[in-house]
Amino acid sequence: MSVCRLSAFAALLLPACVAYHEAPADPAAIAAELRARPGGTFTFAEAVATAFAQNPELQALAARARAAGAVTVPVELQSEYRSESEMLAVMIDPVALLGLGPRGGALGTARAEAEAAVQELAAQRWRVAAAIAETFAVEQALAGLHAPDLPVDAEVFERAGLAAPAMAAQLRAAQARGQAEATELQNARAMNRAELCRLLGLPADAQVAFAAGPLPPAPPRSDAALLARPDLALAAARFRLADAEFRRAVRDQYPSLMIGPEIPLRGDPLQWMAVLKLPIGAHGAAAAAGERREAARAELAAAWLAASAEARQAGLEADTARAQASATEASLEASERALRTALVGANVEIDAFDRIAETAAMAVRDTMEHRVAAVAAARASVRAAVSCGWPGDEAAAEVAP
Repeated sequence: MSVCRLSAFAALLLPACVAYHEAPADPAAIAAELRARPGGTFTFAEAVATAFAQNPELQALAARARAAGAVTVPVELQSEYRSESEMLAVMIDPVALLGLGPRGGALGTARAEAEAAVQELAAQRWRVAAAIAETFAVEQALAGLHAPDLPVDAEVFERAGLAAPAMAAQLRAAQARGQAEATELQNARAMNRAELCRLLGLPADAQVAFAAGPLPPAPPRSDAALLARPDLALAAARFRLADAEFRRAVRDQYPSLMIGPEIPLRGDPLQWMAVLKLPIGAHGAAAAAGERREAARAELAAAWLAASAEARQAGLEADTARAQASATEASLEASERALRTALVGANVEIDAFDRIAETAAMAVRDTMEHRVAAVAAARASVRAAVSCGWPGDEAAAEVAP
């Protein structure tokens, strides 16, 4: 009869257990799953929402956040069965049952770990939203560019004796560079779409397109905007976690008392017993946890200084990049106008070929320089806004982890 009672007591604990379930995965199956996802044309908000739902890095952090939130701190129930006396002892720590003492410290640590996991997810969502914004800005910069059209046959002018060999070679070189620039523009946009696909959790060759429309406005640079950055919130959460771990280590120095009845299985009177646990030498762990908290506090200060410097530098870099883009745009407009004039003059001027060759080379060179400057300005403008916590609303969207 005693064995039956003991088995029944153990069976009471089983319903709370989590059962294992299989979730097989291999590269081929994962690739097939990703290729089945649809592409499409995305606005910025739609792209951010899709990334929050499908980006594997975000999915991993969301799962870890759920895992951290699911952690419980069990109450230790100690039982002892003595066959010679047919006695069953059941003991529990009443202080732990109330959520105090060492268990209270463990509960605080579990809550802080869950908060830090959520903040890590929020910070990564912010980075992904910022990277998506950069792809949209780059697409806008590239979409308005084109390689210069050079529909001139140098051989015709050579046969007519109107083009020197050196100038004919210069024109052919400009035409070759123009074709290379057209390929560069095409490939730059394709690579930018591939980056968007990666952020959206799609294969690189998925059919995606950028919907027309402006990006959300960036906030002005201010201390309030800087303090709203998700990476600073993450650093603060990590400090609170270190503080909770220190509090737990301090409480782990406390003794614990297990009390409970001794239940006679042969009908004898009920008895009581207690077990006192003394954690000798636990002060070292508490001292180490205190130092780790100091380290986390210093890391929070370093994170704010880094964010402040980043915002200042990114703003200056954006101003410089926009000035460079404006200058190269003006140069490109001037060289394109000179090229059009030279091409018109080819029909009425005998010595127009030299001007065509020279202006064609300038137009191609200015096109390449402006492409580089325009893309740099687009990236720098986004990064300056991101350094001030933008895009806050999209990165902090209410998407359950």
